[in-house]
Amino acid sequence: MKNNNEQDNKVHYLPIFMSIGISVGLAIGSAVGHIPIGMCIGLCAGVCLGAVVDAQHRKEKSDTAEKDEDEKE
Repeated sequence: MKNNNEQDNKVHYLPIFMSIGISVGLAIGSAVGHIPIGMCIGLCAGVCLGAVVDAQHRKEKSDTAEKDEDEKE
């Protein structure tokens, strides 16, 4: 039986990258003079990067789970 606490402790990278993207976009937007546009671009970049990192970690976790299952047999 699996421990349910393992799923609760999973780190989600999407909101982390969203926050970083907004911050970087704010800095770039203020330097250029268009803060809202910079924040939108930063948010989009953060969402894309966060989704990619989350997908990679989900794939690694499923691959290791499959290996562990194969080793038990």
